[in-house]
Amino acid sequence: MKKCRPTESLNRQICAQVFATGFVLGMVYCTYSTYYLSQYESFGEIFKSKWFKSYDQTLIQRLLKTKMPGKDVIIEKFFEEHASMMTKVVADQMRILCWVCTSNNTHKSKAMHVKATWSRRCDKVIFVSETEDDELPTLKIEAPNGREGLWVKTVNAFKYVHENFINDYDWFFKADDDAYVVIENMRKMLLPYNPDEPAYFGYHFKQLVLNGYMAGGGGYVLSRHTLKRLVTEAFVGNRTNCPLTPPGMPIEDFFIGTCLQDIGINPSDSRDFKGHFRFFPTNIDRYVSTDLSDQDWFYRLLYWPYKEKSDCCSKAPISFHYMTPDRFYMMEYLVYNLNIFSVTDLERV
Repeated sequence: MKKCRPTESLNRQICAQVFATGFVLGMVYCTYSTYYLSQYESFGEIFKSKWFKSYDQTLIQRLLKTKMPGKDVIIEKFFEEHASMMTKVVADQMRILCWVCTSNNTHKSKAMHVKATWSRRCDKVIFVSETEDDELPTLKIEAPNGREGLWVKTVNAFKYVHENFINDYDWFFKADDDAYVVIENMRKMLLPYNPDEPAYFGYHFKQLVLNGYMAGGGGYVLSRHTLKRLVTEAFVGNRTNCPLTPPGMPIEDFFIGTCLQDIGINPSDSRDFKGHFRFFPTNIDRYVSTDLSDQDWFYRLLYWPYKEKSDCCSKAPISFHYMTPDRFYMMEYLVYNLNIFSVTDLERV
């Protein structure tokens, strides 16, 4: 095909129009491509894309590193599509240290069952107690037994973990010995976040501290950045709002909240993208089968709106508190062994 030149039959005006049309179409194409890719990476069109369906590891790594809005929603959906493969990717992406607060009189009745179940999925676990135990990986801290010694154990446990493991792990999780935790779901929640930035996850209570604090029994998670600053800035002994030896019986989770707030770190939103809770301050029965209207403390302390019964909880819950050992093993079966024969399975038969 001959090129369009003014010396040929086409006049200069037509040539200019052809050139302008081509230029505009090219610009439209480039603009559309750029816009499409931007939307594709930012707002969810990836759900129908080929790489989303085929599990492209390179693009997954790219997704994890980007700071685009809505990344947590994309990761949530990606998990649903490729659950087993994503579990390995997530495990390779982060390392979680768990420390469990226990007491001498609950080593056998509670802590041993934590050791036998969910704590095996942490990258490292430490049981903090006032006495050593050959059957538990125990950190001994001189403190009163029970709730009276909880704050002393917490301060010294975080100091110990910071001194010995701060560069070996990304996230640091504290829980009591009557909490049941799904570590894989914790990894999933943490995936969009940078451990070297402020982060403080858990069940958000609103009273006593200006911006609230995370319930302690069911567990809370600190990023590496948060733990560094907690120990080196808050736990220095000269802050009025973060006393290391307060009078009476200090409330551990409340004081962690005040100490972090005093250094400018506030609770992170720990709900899933639908607004469902992932951490729970009491056992699972309370949420899925009974009315909490008689629990005045629960509603009084709530920071976020609560959704009732079957709509109460995330599909990827992380922790429940006040769980008995028999419930530990029930959860182990339901979470890790129960399979559902679905309609899609039936279609394959």
